[in-house]
Amino acid sequence: MSCDPKEAAAAGAVEVAKEFIARASLVGIGTGTTVKEFLVRASGLLRGKRVVSSSLSTALSLSGEGVDVIYYPAGDALIDVYIDGADEVTLSGDMIKGRGGALLGEKMLAFFSRVSIFVVGEDKLVEKLGSRGPLPLEVVPEAYPMVASELRSMGFKVVPREGSGKVGPLISDWRGMIVDLYTGPIEDPGDFDMKLHNIPGIVDTGLFLGMADYVVVGRRDCRYEVLRVTRKTKASALRR
Repeated sequence: MSCDPKEAAAAGAVEVAKEFIARASLVGIGTGTTVKEFLVRASGLLRGKRVVSSSLSTALSLSGEGVDVIYYPAGDALIDVYIDGADEVTLSGDMIKGRGGALLGEKMLAFFSRVSIFVVGEDKLVEKLGSRGPLPLEVVPEAYPMVASELRSMGFKVVPREGSGKVGPLISDWRGMIVDLYTGPIEDPGDFDMKLHNIPGIVDTGLFLGMADYVVVGRRDCRYEVLRVTRKTKASALRR
């Protein structure tokens, strides 16, 4: 018997997340195909909850399922539980995200959450980030020529991502330009992320380092595995 790893991961994520969702006042939902599989199974759990979405795409999907979607939580509200997918993930829980073009919204929700759960098929597991594809960046559109020149001088291939159904570069929900940086396997993701953030015009990167509490991995044999990882990055209010 074989299964789509995304479906196995989504089913496992429901089991991991359901108690957190039941106790939550505010739930965050990410973007992507695995998240859509999760929503097919979890929409009943989310109805009656206040839900904040990382993208317009997910907001529309949630609204279509009768879920109350909000964009700006009141006051200093923190997200009780955040569920999202990932494009690459190591066994320590570091990730690359953003190949769906929603990395900035996803990183904000992950950072401002009490518990973050990421859901992937086993094909997304890697030894080193950057092994399966490019690293997405969100860049100020007007700064792109200068940012691209700097990145090329560092030896990287830089490609502005083009959207399906539109002419020209893909612009995110946050009005940044999505750029794909071809790095190959990244030896020191933390150091590399810092170097990228030091380039003016780069709004954020798809490196999600130390942002997971749980990673649910779906297997082709229909099982799922839950990795409990050490989270390092979260809002300061959560450390009090």
